[in-house]
Amino acid sequence: MLTEYYQAARQAAVLAEKDWFGILKLTGSERASWLQGMVTNDVQRLTPGTGCYAAHLTPQGKIVAHMHILADDDTLWISLERATISRLRDAFDKLLIMEDVQITDASGKYDILAVLGPKARPVLESWLGEPLNLNGLYRHQKFEDSRVMESDLGYELWVPREQVDKVLRALAASGATAIDRGAWDVLRTEAGIPVYGIDIDETTTMPEIGERGISYEKGCYIGQEVVAKVKYIGHVNRRFVGLTIEGNELPKLKSPIRKGGKEVGYITTCLLSPGLSRPIALGFVSRTAYVPGTEVEIVSEEKALAATIVDLPFVKRT
Repeated sequence: MLTEYYQAARQAAVLAEKDWFGILKLTGSERASWLQGMVTNDVQRLTPGTGCYAAHLTPQGKIVAHMHILADDDTLWISLERATISRLRDAFDKLLIMEDVQITDASGKYDILAVLGPKARPVLESWLGEPLNLNGLYRHQKFEDSRVMESDLGYELWVPREQVDKVLRALAASGATAIDRGAWDVLRTEAGIPVYGIDIDETTTMPEIGERGISYEKGCYIGQEVVAKVKYIGHVNRRFVGLTIEGNELPKLKSPIRKGGKEVGYITTCLLSPGLSRPIALGFVSRTAYVPGTEVEIVSEEKALAATIVDLPFVKRT
């Protein structure tokens, strides 16, 4: 079944219910200026219909939650993993003093659907009955009570919960194949996208997963000093990377990565890539090993599996 799902994702269109994601809604006249001081990216530059990737950090620069922020005329929307919502709400509540900002958990109102593949756009346009006017990452359009956003993997569709069954049937009728989370996880791993609680957590800093989502020109925000220090030094001590693995064996998660007999990191996700026809992994390695092309070993159950550090993504979006 995974092979069927994967072929549909690479050649046609697939549909996944992202029930592990939720939505926060920010309203109030000071929502943008307040959130500007809370996250790593430049929220105040957003215009209605645009969005960005960002994170909220601790004062020590560790990630509390990473997210996508979308701007409307009178609202900011935050899409993020449900596992991080309560921690982010707690952090925001402590930092919200007298500002005119209201934060609402809208996760129970909407379902988020991922529509992916080279034919995802025609499928969505067939369902909508009109062309999509999206031409950039995180740009989004509202259609009645629903919203379509261009995402890292394809498109996201936010649908009122009471309408989701009807929409799922309509998208399937327009040519989308429904897939499960396991198939989605293959696609996101091949794209090199980290998941909070699996690949990254409260020990991770934003620069370790790359500069995407960081603005170095904006004003102060919580954790900025740590991020700026990394920029000044010119490197991070460890980095989120991809690894291709020789043979057919999958190492256990959290297996250590070694180079020259020394432990230099560990893996966070590992699976067989249909696109590369070999095992691949995501993980963290120290700066002694994170140059693409570096040969390392992954040690799992007393076996040393040969692996190579590679650039992400493993497979480019079609």
